[in-house]
Amino acid sequence: MTSKKKTKTKIVWQACRRFPHLPSQTLARYIMNTYGDLWADDHGNEGKTLQKIRSAVRTRRGKNGAMLRDALPDKSLFTDKIDLPQSWREHVPDYNLSHGLWLIIADTHIPMHEPLPIKKAFEVGKTEGVDGIVLLGDIFECGSLSYWRQRRRDFNKELAAFIDFIDYTRQEFPDAEIVYKPGNHEKRLPDYILSNAPYAGDSPLAAMETLIDFERRNVEFLDYNQKVMAGKLSMIHGHEIRYLSKAVNMARGLFLKAHANALCAHGHQTSHHPATDINGQNIGCWSIGCLCDLHPDWNPLGNQWNWGCATVEVEKKGGFDVKNYRIMRDGKVR
Repeated sequence: MTSKKKTKTKIVWQACRRFPHLPSQTLARYIMNTYGDLWADDHGNEGKTLQKIRSAVRTRRGKNGAMLRDALPDKSLFTDKIDLPQSWREHVPDYNLSHGLWLIIADTHIPMHEPLPIKKAFEVGKTEGVDGIVLLGDIFECGSLSYWRQRRRDFNKELAAFIDFIDYTRQEFPDAEIVYKPGNHEKRLPDYILSNAPYAGDSPLAAMETLIDFERRNVEFLDYNQKVMAGKLSMIHGHEIRYLSKAVNMARGLFLKAHANALCAHGHQTSHHPATDINGQNIGCWSIGCLCDLHPDWNPLGNQWNWGCATVEVEKKGGFDVKNYRIMRDGKVR
């Protein structure tokens, strides 16, 4: 390589290093205006000179074809294509219930539960001969870990009562599948750990499923944001969609957000909203009642809560049938 060519190469390399943000055409014009005499052999043809310099710049940047790119020994100034950064979003797949009859209960809020409606809900399950049980969230109160005012805080005793309830459920339904979809109250445990001991947040010891040993108890514990599919019926706890309770009732609020067959808990209220889509297909949304104290200290009067449970028949081809039960104060089930 001649001395003049080496000088040209060095000028182009330094210009690319100093001004990596400039477009190749702009950088070529800067080089021509500053060092144009080195390219004087082009007989004053400014356009031809500019294009030669621009070509040299693009070669140095690895933009002048694969052959020149591969042949260039120094690739430090290549401006390679930048890919999108990796997303932090975690994809949570739906959990599909097997076909059969399922008892759906939620909002027991152990130890703030009511024994009468729980026993009646279990009677419904036994009478109907259910194949499985879905615990649809807020089974565990976790009140001791809440930042809300609590009359009594004793997490160890709360935990003992909750474990006893899980074992009681397995005792009453020894052969049934049990699927546990956690709600916003269960999430108080990992949230508390992340807030107060953030470095322990990813420890298996901090996980609800480790604390309770659901695997040994043969209980399928799902992700906090996982959706349960009963055939073509979507089931959630209810806190995953905001403002459901702002509508006429929870079921209508769910319909306005889901626009599909769906069932939720969370609102402590038995309700049903039927609809028909543009294709003439029937749509139904349901909310189920709770199994807890209907008059807690923080909401003693004026709420629209009621006790209740549901059964869902899941058919092999995705069809489903919902029976939504209301449990009265005298124990009658309607």
